[in-house]
Amino acid sequence: MSNTSGFSVSKPVALWNKPIKADFKELFKSLGKGVIDGVLGKWEEVAKDAVEATAALGLAAAPEEVAWLLIYRSLVEAIVSLVKGNQELLFEKPNESDLELLCDRLNHSLESIELRIDQDFFRRPKDLPILEAIKAAFADWLKYFSVNEAQALTISHRLPTYFVFALHEEWAKHPEKYACLKEELDTPFTQANEREQSWQRYLAWLQKQVEEPMFLEAFGLKQVYVPLHAYLKQKIGGKKPEEFERRVREDKKYRRVVLDLEIELEAWLEKGDRNDAIRVISGGPGSGKSSFAKIFAANQAEKGEIPVLFIPLHHFEPSDDLVDAVGNFVRDDGFLRHNPLDKDKGDSRLLIIFDGIDELAMQGKIATEIAQKFVREVQKKVEWFNVRKTCLQVLISGRELVVQANISDFRQSQQILHILPYFVTEYERNNYIDDRNLLQQDQRQIWWQKYGNASGRAYDCLPEELNQDNLIEITAQPLLNYLVALSFDQQKKFPTDGNLNAIYANLLTAVYQRGWASYQHPAIRGIEEKDFVRVLEEIALASWHGDGRTTTVRKIETHCEQDNLKNLLKKFHKSTKLGVTRLLIAFYFREIGVEDQEKTFEFTHKSFGEYLTAKRIVREVRLIHKKLKDCQNDPDEGWDEREALKRWAILCGLSHIDQYLFNFVVDEMCLQNASDVGNWQQTLCHLIGFMLRHGMPMERLTPRPDFQEENRQARNAEEALLAVLNACARVTKTVPKIQWHSPEAFGTWISRLQGQRVHISPDVFCLNCLSFLDLQGCILFFKDFLGAYLKGANLKETNLKGANLERANLEEANLERANLEEANLERANLERANLEEANLKGAYLKGANLEEANLKGANLEEANLERAYLVRANLEGANLKGANLKGAKI
Repeated sequence: MSNTSGFSVSKPVALWNKPIKADFKELFKSLGKGVIDGVLGKWEEVAKDAVEATAALGLAAAPEEVAWLLIYRSLVEAIVSLVKGNQELLFEKPNESDLELLCDRLNHSLESIELRIDQDFFRRPKDLPILEAIKAAFADWLKYFSVNEAQALTISHRLPTYFVFALHEEWAKHPEKYACLKEELDTPFTQANEREQSWQRYLAWLQKQVEEPMFLEAFGLKQVYVPLHAYLKQKIGGKKPEEFERRVREDKKYRRVVLDLEIELEAWLEKGDRNDAIRVISGGPGSGKSSFAKIFAANQAEKGEIPVLFIPLHHFEPSDDLVDAVGNFVRDDGFLRHNPLDKDKGDSRLLIIFDGIDELAMQGKIATEIAQKFVREVQKKVEWFNVRKTCLQVLISGRELVVQANISDFRQSQQILHILPYFVTEYERNNYIDDRNLLQQDQRQIWWQKYGNASGRAYDCLPEELNQDNLIEITAQPLLNYLVALSFDQQKKFPTDGNLNAIYANLLTAVYQRGWASYQHPAIRGIEEKDFVRVLEEIALASWHGDGRTTTVRKIETHCEQDNLKNLLKKFHKSTKLGVTRLLIAFYFREIGVEDQEKTFEFTHKSFGEYLTAKRIVREVRLIHKKLKDCQNDPDEGWDEREALKRWAILCGLSHIDQYLFNFVVDEMCLQNASDVGNWQQTLCHLIGFMLRHGMPMERLTPRPDFQEENRQARNAEEALLAVLNACARVTKTVPKIQWHSPEAFGTWISRLQGQRVHISPDVFCLNCLSFLDLQGCILFFKDFLGAYLKGANLKETNLKGANLERANLEEANLERANLEEANLERANLERANLEEANLKGAYLKGANLEEANLKGANLEEANLERAYLVRANLEGANLKGANLKGAKI
């Protein structure tokens, strides 16, 4: 050894003349033949063959030869992993003689390169000189299979990260083979104990995650990621003008201070305040929460200053004790050999990123309770670990509704960071404090430029066809923007009505048709598009019936058998299981592990499942309507009401519809023929009336659940009936008649669906499904309708005495002669509502919006109309005796 503690490493001289060479020619040939022979899904065998060849070469025990073996094996694993991950792009099959010449040329270009292994290699293995040469050779090899130049460069540029992870994997798997290097090299890598090695391996894996290919692309998240902006809320002090008070709700009386999300969290991490050790990232579906969490984890892993543990919460089983739950996750994850939260054996400093708090909602029956319990346990443990100094910091991400439901647990204003879209219009910027002018930048342009470079599609900005005002909400959201790019690339056209389901439908077609020349993914070759979509719907349903995101091959098969789809599955392959597997990995899903000896898959994005589930629900509504009509025409055909309700219970009983899924159902209804939706609306009204008279026919389920489970499923199915009826109504804008069997029937039913409130928040899902509903003459006094969406509802002569309608939306509702005596209508929206001859005696209407409302002949005696907005309201003949009109705008 020299005084620089290093040695020169080239391929051992003894290898050059051996019949089976441990050289890159053999590796590239093996890979090429794998592609030519169609060895899809068997790349592990290719890697094994290439690596085993080196094991039989009789290498000496000299450190430089052992070092070469470590490097070569790691490079083989890295290159094979890259090829496997992008095998869909390799569809051109050159002849073997051409491949031989290519591999000779590539190997020759690498022969003269010498390696020097010293301390710096193990500190910065990404800087290994030979990697640059291999990247170039690898890119040339990829182009030989008709991968375009941009894609080839993108794939090959990911090699260093893959190599580092493979290096850690190889060292961990065969430590005895490389023991001599410990004596020769004194570095944190070679001298690390088992625990330190497991951390190094895990942090390398985090960095590799953001470079793994997205969907069927050559690039990973890191290549197209655009740093996100966010805002935090700061409460506004002092008095506000009355006009401001009228227009802005109480929960909006905040300054929204714009910041760079990563810079903000880096500063929080560096400060390490033990009394401020939790941050929450809030955002809607597809806003980039999980992408940011992965990028942030990878960046922190690369820095290596604070160990970071990334936990996707849909893979996490919460328990009463966070330490135990994290220990179980780490054990199942397989990287770390210890529980980093173990107080005696744990790490002195740790960042945990919990991604997707809304995912916990799918693992139990009461979403808000699970999330709240989890948040409080996190808070308790953070306080416990940080008694004397900062040992633990936690970053939690989640969808807005779940974060909002737990907002009372986050008392510091800077704790919750709300993700902003790629682009905020000039008008909307007035709602933010943006001292650094971050919102001046249209980040869509940056993303499309990165996407163009990574994909080779030559975009340098957002295409003009997509740069339209009515598409801003879509192109400004990271996930939807990417889906737009996928479908736009394929079809060069795009639905411009802004309907999200139209975008997803366009994407489905693009994925189905996606091809390079005449290539088509083997799993969908010979399958019609309608069949392709139908099977995807059933997979989504299987996931929804499970934990909302994951499912197994067996569960998919069971669902398909129940719906007579097994023949469709057989079309994918002679072996159903292999066919499903190949379909799943084609685009929408990724394999995540094993459950009960079955492969488990999850949607690459939760909203894929929600969209496909919504399509499946609408398909069932169409079928139920048809079968009921068939039965009316011929009693021997079709279904009666009980059979229809049984089918509905099977479809919608196991899981409840939430706001996100409902939004997809509404958008899907908007894409249907309007007259069909009107007919379905009538059918659903009839089924609701029948169900309330006779109950859900749960006794027809096979096997029949126990009473408690039966009751839970019945409630879910009933709420789904109401929700889908409302989805129809939002399309038709009509109020069909429902035959309530008694005046109190609806009130009893809505109480059952609503249950007991556990938060002051107005977000109770079933109360958001009441617009355009016929409630004429119903008895609803003292009912809880806080925040209810009753737009266009028929409440004529309805008894709402003492009801809580605070912040309810009653826009254009018919409240003629309704009894609203002493009802709470604070900040309710009654714009253009018909309140003719309504009884509002003693009603609380503070801050209510009554613009253009018809109050002709209404009784407003002693009503509180303080700061109410009554511009252009019809007050002819209204009784305002003793009414409080202080600050009212008339």
